[in-house]
Amino acid sequence: MRDYVYDYTKYLTVKMTCDYLNISRSTLGDWMKKGKIPFSKIGRSPRFDRDELDQWIKSGVRTTLDLPPLPTLNRKVRYGNN
Repeated sequence: MRDYVYDYTKYLTVKMTCDYLNISRSTLGDWMKKGKIPFSKIGRSPRFDRDELDQWIKSGVRTTLDLPPLPTLNRKVRYGNN
């Protein structure tokens, strides 16, 4: 979600970053733990430099998730009145 507020704010909070990237807080937390996203800490609070995030996105960072294949059913499916 690109909003005019982000154009005037250099450091984004967790909530602002989630809105900016259109991701959930848990996804952002996971990326932070795995070192996949650039961030700094101001005191105990993580902050995200908007310019670094833009560069990170432009660098071709893959933001899609690999989902495991769906399990197959080991039974026959009946259709109709059989």
